[in-house]
Amino acid sequence: MAEHATSASARSVIPPHQIATAVIGAKLIAFRVNRRPEQLAHLLGMTRMAAELGAITQEERQQFLADLDDLMAEEVRRG
Repeated sequence: MAEHATSASARSVIPPHQIATAVIGAKLIAFRVNRRPEQLAHLLGMTRMAAELGAITQEERQQFLADLDDLMAEEVRRG
């Protein structure tokens, strides 16, 4: 039993940066598919919160916002 507990605690820990990137990325994919305004608001809030909590850098947040602007412009061109 003690060996099991030791091996369980030896699992790798996923850094907050990777978790934040994965979750935001998944939400971005859903937004690209559905294009719902509430999804956009949720994405913007998540990135702001992730940056404020230090899970992503302000530079990463700015890059995400720039990428999101490009995505929105792409939608307007397809219009």
